Amino acid sequence: MCRKLALPALAFLLSLALAFPASARTVTDMRGKQITLPDTLTRVATIDDGFVEGVMTHLGVIDRVDMIGSWSMKRDYKYAFEAENGETWEHRGWNTMKFLHPWLNDKVCVNSPQGNVISFEALAAGNPEAVILRLGDCTVGAGNREAAARTVETIEALGLPLVVIYAPTWFRASDLSSMKEEGRIIGAMFGMEDKAAALMDRLAATERLIRERTRDIPEAEKPRVLYMGLNPDIRKQGGAGTAHGVDTPESYIIENVAGAKNAFTGTGAGVPMSAEQMYALDPDVILLPTSNGYHPPRELMEAPYFRNLRELRAVREKRVYAMPWSPMNCARRVEYPLDMLIVAKAAYPDRFRDINVYDFALNFYRDIYHVDDETARALRSHQLLDWMKDIDF
Repeated sequence: MCRKLALPALAFLLSLALAFPASARTVTDMRGKQITLPDTLTRVATIDDGFVEGVMTHLGVIDRVDMIGSWSMKRDYKYAFEAENGETWEHRGWNTMKFLHPWLNDKVCVNSPQGNVISFEALAAGNPEAVILRLGDCTVGAGNREAAARTVETIEALGLPLVVIYAPTWFRASDLSSMKEEGRIIGAMFGMEDKAAALMDRLAATERLIRERTRDIPEAEKPRVLYMGLNPDIRKQGGAGTAHGVDTPESYIIENVAGAKNAFTGTGAGVPMSAEQMYALDPDVILLPTSNGYHPPRELMEAPYFRNLRELRAVREKRVYAMPWSPMNCARRVEYPLDMLIVAKAAYPDRFRDINVYDFALNFYRDIYHVDDETARALRSHQLLDWMKDIDF
């Protein structure tokens, strides 16, 4: 004989059913917190600058993104330059995720156009099934821990399931190994933990290849390499550029992966430097990262406002290379193996003579993002890597 349950018991069972739906999964994020999610996520909000979307593209679930947190996936970027002889040229680029998924432009962005104010009202109105927050990206940076903590608390107060991952910059460490855990957690959210882990191992394979080729280089033969940011705001303040210190991921790639030396032995990222300080460093190789805009080698070697840096050794010997265009590049993304290989070949062209990075990029895009040749070639151009073809890099 069936017995009727009292109303309090029924209410309790109902609350359990709502809290733990029949079809649900539990994911542990990088805080060590367990979050219960629908077994099949269909509406996800991403608050990062492209890494999460890159992993989701590989997993084949990018269509689940319903809200974004970075205007870099909405903007068309264009930069114009003029040489001392009056010749002009320009470069145009997109975030790799905007190029591969132009429909992201139509999604609500919960960040301000300036990239520093999250609209919690917009996030709540979208009511996503899950929010993936990557702390340490430009969107929610590592510089203000209290503000980041408030962001986490506010999102959770909205009642939205929040999965937090930490970019390497969050740990104030140069090591990139934490990216593997980031990828694994994203995969776990979609029931594809193994596939995500395989992706991160595939990305790490480039690092292993470079280490193998550079591990036995004598200290006296290691070139001095400088990540030189040509941030125009620094120039307006009377500086020549910026440098990345030994505690940054950039330095980790230079010294621990490529086996070279960081010409700047200080600490900090984007440290303002005068022309005199640049000449004191006088690096053998200069790498030009995204630094408040894209910066091609021609800018440093031909623009009139850099005339005072023409006698730097790397400029004289034309050992100046542009890093892939990565708008809002506060932390590494899925394309970071390209950064590593550019650094390694710039430092040791002979040891990597058999690797054509221009072709490597094409194969990389095809393998990681599952695109055809035509799309991969266009993506390579949108990361502004066609300079490689001109010098057979």
